[in-house]
Amino acid sequence: MDNKIVSLSQPRVTQTRILLAEVVEAEDGEALNIYLPELNKEVNVFAHSASVPSICVGDNVLVEQVESHYVVTHRLRIKGESPQKGFSQKSNGQLEINSDSGIVIQSNGSKIEIQQDGRIKVDGKEIYSIATGKQRLQGATIELN
Repeated sequence: MDNKIVSLSQPRVTQTRILLAEVVEAEDGEALNIYLPELNKEVNVFAHSASVPSICVGDNVLVEQVESHYVVTHRLRIKGESPQKGFSQKSNGQLEINSDSGIVIQSNGSKIEIQQDGRIKVDGKEIYSIATGKQRLQGATIELN
């Protein structure tokens, strides 16, 4: 019987560090260069985590140093800034979406838009509204074609 056991080399262990940095150069919402006070040097940014919001010069960020590369993982809120709006799940299981500037759900030629001023627009090739009980349409004025 042949011995088919293959020896695998041990993977290299990479050291990482998390550092606080200030954005000194940014473009299109991404940091290009950051200043690391702990190391007293300016470095190029290698990448951003997918969840990092738009970044401006002067923002404080957390970066992860992986070997000689710096990855922006978080943007810190400035004093007085509200927490980021977004998805949350209530204790009863409901999904809640919060935004001060509006919400758009879009797929191909269909769109549901909740605007900042309180208007709701539903646009699509065909729109179905089905109710097993009473269906009510209420407004100050109602226009039909």
